Amino acid sequence: MVCRSRLMIRNALLALAIFVWTDGSASTEDANKKDLEKMQGDWAQVSFVVDGDKHPDDEAQALFRSMKDDKYTIYQFKKVIGKGTFKLDASKKPKTIDAATTVGGRELTLLGIYELDQDTLKLCFAPPGKPRPTDFTSKKGSEHRLSVWEREKK
Repeated sequence: MVCRSRLMIRNALLALAIFVWTDGSASTEDANKKDLEKMQGDWAQVSFVVDGDKHPDDEAQALFRSMKDDKYTIYQFKKVIGKGTFKLDASKKPKTIDAATTVGGRELTLLGIYELDQDTLKLCFAPPGKPRPTDFTSKKGSEHRLSVWEREKK
């Protein structure tokens, strides 16, 4: 009888653990999907800081980003200057983004973080091969690329 009770308790705990694990995974997927949907569309860059140096506004504001599904295209005015795919993880603090692109026939993955607030998207990326940023800064020597984008009004 004692053995049977232990088995029932163990099975109940196992079922609870599976439920909690599955529920957490589902909520992460939901959060990722929700942020992905919010990112869809066209964005205009407002500001850009690289390795502590703020680019002039007219230079920064010449860049545009279009996001469709998990793909992005970056334009300088109407000329395509970059494209690739991205993956979000909205469960992390700060939320993370991995952007894959090809430069000169070489595939690169940029590790970054993002913040999405209504019609403003803040991105901070480390250069290829460097650790992911932990905050939205681009201090001298960090090589981080911090950009702020606003949704284009149609």
